Amino acid sequence: MAYVFMSFASLHGEGNLGCCIVQVDDPRDANEHCRRLGLMPDSCNEGRGYLLADEAEFKAQGMELNRLYSSAEMQKMGFAKA
Repeated sequence: MAYVFMSFASLHGEGNLGCCIVQVDDPRDANEHCRRLGLMPDSCNEGRGYLLADEAEFKAQGMELNRLYSSAEMQKMGFAKA
């Protein structure tokens, strides 16, 4: 199993649409997994995935699996605006 941080960007230049973390058997399946869970924003048809070392890497920041975080929420947690 792998943890993947997914970042969703607008296809129309509107910036970051949100981020989430999913657990998948194969990191290449992360986009489809997000679609099945309803985590992918409507105006995005593919996210960019970043493999995480382990669960502690996101739990230490108070993040949860399978939850879509808005750009504003990510900034409140200390992530730089992309």
